[in-house]
Amino acid sequence: MQSPIQQYLDSVHERLFDVHGGEQPQNNPSLAEADPDLCGLAMTTADGYTYTSGDAEVPFSMQSISKVFCYAIALQDRGFRFMDAKIDVEPSGSSFKDLSSEANTGRPKNPLINIGAIAATAQILPDSDGEVFDKILRVMSDCAARDLEVDEVSYEADRDGGMHNRALSWFLASWGIIDGDPLPAFDDYSRQCAILTSAKDLSIMSATLTNLGVNPVTGKRVFSRQVAQRVLSVMLTCGMYDDSGDWVSSVGMPAKSGVGGGIISALPGQLGIATYAPPLDQHGSSVRGLAAHRILSRDLELHFVRTSKAGLSTIRTHDTIDHVPSTTRRPEAAEAVLAEYGERAHVLEIMGDLLFSGIEVLSREVATFDRNTVCVVVDLSRADHIAEVSVKAISRLAAALADVDTALGLVDPFDRLANLLVPVDMRVEIFEDRNDALSWAEDQILRQYGDEDCFPDEAISTPVLLEGIDEKIREKVVSLLKREEYDTGDIVRKVGDEFDGIRFIVSGEVHTLNPEDEGGDVNAQLVAGMSFGELALNETYHQPFDVRVAEPTVVELLSKSAIEKLENSDPEAAAMLWRAIAVEGYIRLGQVMRGVN
Repeated sequence: MQSPIQQYLDSVHERLFDVHGGEQPQNNPSLAEADPDLCGLAMTTADGYTYTSGDAEVPFSMQSISKVFCYAIALQDRGFRFMDAKIDVEPSGSSFKDLSSEANTGRPKNPLINIGAIAATAQILPDSDGEVFDKILRVMSDCAARDLEVDEVSYEADRDGGMHNRALSWFLASWGIIDGDPLPAFDDYSRQCAILTSAKDLSIMSATLTNLGVNPVTGKRVFSRQVAQRVLSVMLTCGMYDDSGDWVSSVGMPAKSGVGGGIISALPGQLGIATYAPPLDQHGSSVRGLAAHRILSRDLELHFVRTSKAGLSTIRTHDTIDHVPSTTRRPEAAEAVLAEYGERAHVLEIMGDLLFSGIEVLSREVATFDRNTVCVVVDLSRADHIAEVSVKAISRLAAALADVDTALGLVDPFDRLANLLVPVDMRVEIFEDRNDALSWAEDQILRQYGDEDCFPDEAISTPVLLEGIDEKIREKVVSLLKREEYDTGDIVRKVGDEFDGIRFIVSGEVHTLNPEDEGGDVNAQLVAGMSFGELALNETYHQPFDVRVAEPTVVELLSKSAIEKLENSDPEAAAMLWRAIAVEGYIRLGQVMRGVN
């Protein structure tokens, strides 16, 4: 099954072709000659999984997006106090090309405009071989989880035609922001802008910042937590130049654009996003890229004011129905089918806040299930908060599962889904009780792989417990039975009652109740063909739980006195009865042990 997150990303990519406008820079052949119809999206989660759509692996020069990572390198090399003395962190409110610096010190407004980025690159310390750019390229590669290269054509165009940036370098040197000859810094800056990346690379690089400096794909720490935090903060306020205010208002994520057509954004702790589409607006940002980030932020509720809750959603447990059975006692034929095919019904328990990051993990996990999967149960009982974006995503997940003939059931005891629902087609079964959901999942398996023996009639003539007894002896036991009828809500047995016999259910349903729960939570459901009362056989133990009638029920009682009569008149028959009781007890114990495990 294709992940519904992937399906959604593909739908966003398709919508972007309705977005038009923008022009491409003419001062750089690589940028001017790029196909204007190229469009790629990529998204990398904080645990290192990457989704891509469209032209997400087409290489292009990262241009000003490089500023983010070179500022991080400089911070790592020099420390905050040193760098703050060289470069401020205030929004410039003007174009990336402007001379935005303090009048009395020459200090650039921030490291993400050209003058600030050149100043930041100048502070990077050389590697052991005395090379600055080799170090830049190596760190960038660590962020991208692969070896990156330089577009020499783009580099030469920026170097030879970069008179304005060359002038900014000399201006910085005149104020002592750059020590000595500023041209090496200008050259390194021109090269860093020409590093070739793809939207996929940039999403991983962005996720490295999102993951507070650790590349989520390789697990390698590239930057310290403090450096990543500072860089993300500056990206939020300064990353989109004179369009930063509108960006924070409409998208609300730390971001950086580049005239190469790329844009990155980062949602701390959750994911990194990158887009590529060459035509640019008047601010030097990709027109389609801007539209993509706005759509993703709105649809997935990625704006930082919508994701401020501290909790993160996780899959607490993942089992299959053969390991976590319901408490419903089933015929032997049904138990055999569930033992063989129960692995085709999955049960996932969610804990924490179900925001986009949580629903993404859930969707990705479900997408890995075998095509033979019959149904999936998602238990939301422990979810602290369920965002509306998650409800929509669950609806998409249900539709994706339905396309491969897999049913989805949700456990929602607090009716939170119903309260949050906007007009969304939810093709799911919703249960208030986890056991009801597990029983539903078992029924799905039994309907597909079982037969009529797995579903006893509403009224049954032969109790399951007596099926294995010799026919003549079974008739003798049946002759001792006494019929009883109960109404809904009747308590047939109470905790502590002494053993008075074994009751076989002819029709209806009874529930055993959890003795430790004052609310009377159901511990097991017993239907036609099943029995109860055997567990009180030990005179010192007595009845361990209440038995309450769930619907009008008919039972047949094999009383204590009838059992004693059978022991005296026909010891062989009594021995076979006790053997059947023991077998039944071990079957139930096996059910319990599977649930505990």
